[in-house]
Amino acid sequence: MNNFNFKTSLLTLAILLPTSAAYAETSEESLTKQLTEIQTRLAQLEESKKPVADASETSINFYGSLRPTFGVTSSDTEDSWDVGDALSRIGIGAEHKLSNGMTGFAKGEFKVQIQGDAHFGDARKAYVGIKGDFGRIAIGKQDTTQFAIIAGPVDIFNRSASPLAYDDVSPFRQQEMVSYRKSFGNLNFRIEGQFKGESDIEGSDLVNGGVQYTGDSFTLAAAYLTKDLAGTDENTLGVSASKSFGDWYVAAAYQDVDRGGNGQDINTIDLVGAYRINDSYKLKAGYSLFSDDLMPTDSNEVTRFNTTLEWQGSPDYRLFVEFQNNSFENDNAKDNNQLIVGMRYNFDYNF
Repeated sequence: MNNFNFKTSLLTLAILLPTSAAYAETSEESLTKQLTEIQTRLAQLEESKKPVADASETSINFYGSLRPTFGVTSSDTEDSWDVGDALSRIGIGAEHKLSNGMTGFAKGEFKVQIQGDAHFGDARKAYVGIKGDFGRIAIGKQDTTQFAIIAGPVDIFNRSASPLAYDDVSPFRQQEMVSYRKSFGNLNFRIEGQFKGESDIEGSDLVNGGVQYTGDSFTLAAAYLTKDLAGTDENTLGVSASKSFGDWYVAAAYQDVDRGGNGQDINTIDLVGAYRINDSYKLKAGYSLFSDDLMPTDSNEVTRFNTTLEWQGSPDYRLFVEFQNNSFENDNAKDNNQLIVGMRYNFDYNF
């Protein structure tokens, strides 16, 4: 009997041993699998901690202004009818916040020449820069200081030749420039240099700097520009001021251009005013004088008067009618009157 019980126990053990071994083997495989999953998950968590590009750090601005005109220029001998363009343009700008707290930026702005063959593509602006607490640096084609703070306050008319006297002699935007800007409270400092490697001039071809103070509804500015010309230098000193009060706006700009004498010195004066009649209508007026020290038979001196009435149907759309008288010192130049009507549609989208 005892022998029977012993054999039975051995038989039971023999049956259970393979089962226990299989269970132990299965448990080891399960633990290995679970460990692998844990390691994979930890790797995923580490990967998620790495910085990734954030679309919210970049902003894009797409904008434009289309400005067709139609009018007549009348002199004593002829009338000339023409479809024109008042500096239509399309542009795109972008800014991106950098990891060091600074901001990178870029802009490209291009002409839309509605008159003529309506071609598109000549660059008005094309630059890239960086800005931060130190100020702002940019390289490329951009506004000059002279245009921004001297011409800017008096540039109120819907025509390509505006400001009226400034347009005859001074720069607007220039290519191949390096610029620096910095604001100190209400005081804005600007300077830029133009460097054309293809010219024979050592150093900069043009240097333009100035300051503008912006107060409570007024501005004051002064700028100095020097550039190398064939055989001499051109040095320009400009000042401007503007003031808003109620529905009125007035501004003035003056420039003294020194080209080394010899009948080449020039002065420009631009005076403008605007009155908002109501929410839809605005009346503008301007006087300008471009003068030189040449004899009357050689002079390019011209006096202009402009009156413009605008209807602004919305913040982005306006119609206007403009009358301008152009009176020349030189008898060989034809005095004339211009009557122009036009439209202006602006758009501005941010992404």
